[in-house]
Amino acid sequence: MKYCDAHCHLGSGQFDNDRSEVIDRMLASGVRDAIIICCSEHDLIKGAMLRQEHPGFRLALSIHPQDLEDSREERLAELQRCIETYHPDMIGETGLDYYSHPHTKEAQKHFFISQLELARQYHLPVNIHIRKASADALEILKAHPCRGIIHSYSGSVEMAELYMKAGYDISFGASILFPNARRPREVIAKIPLERLFIETDAPYQSPIRNHRHEPADILRIYEETARIRGISIEQLSEAVYKNFQRIFN
Repeated sequence: MKYCDAHCHLGSGQFDNDRSEVIDRMLASGVRDAIIICCSEHDLIKGAMLRQEHPGFRLALSIHPQDLEDSREERLAELQRCIETYHPDMIGETGLDYYSHPHTKEAQKHFFISQLELARQYHLPVNIHIRKASADALEILKAHPCRGIIHSYSGSVEMAELYMKAGYDISFGASILFPNARRPREVIAKIPLERLFIETDAPYQSPIRNHRHEPADILRIYEETARIRGISIEQLSEAVYKNFQRIFN
């Protein structure tokens, strides 16, 4: 069976000491396809090497909305140089985060729009990070149409429908494993299967205290998603794999 991780940070320094073992566990678990999110030079170098070694790995790069304390325009020029050098499969994760960084709202909007325009210029899908900024994010996505994935979704069914109407698929992470995850479960139950992705956000968002999240952990998220949908894991795996192939074709 094939599993896809729609959002992981395999280039992260948290994996520097045992990245090969993490990849081995991932592949042994059936996770052969993954989007490697790179928001730093370190992550990008590691991620590009991994993509070269593994045909199912895709490379995404961006300036993260939580990383705009230094919001010089030169950073966008450097991002464009990286796009032309590394030829990523996706722009991301980019977006808006008013929860952790409300003091950089205006810079976030500017860099978000700029990266959407780069995605349009290079005909690339986009991986979107949104926290406590749904209204502004939707307005920007509608004004600068692209296609892609809304990462780690935890909002309402109604907002998910608006994102899908704007051209975006919806991805769910380990938050659905928590007992109080009512809203994402409702969304999973109601959205079309062909618009659904599953992710770990590894090494982040682990559902287990003091456990570093890994792509191999995605099986639990698949199991819960299949239970919510009332389908087999095999059916879910096949559907998500088709979605993964479609987003890059």
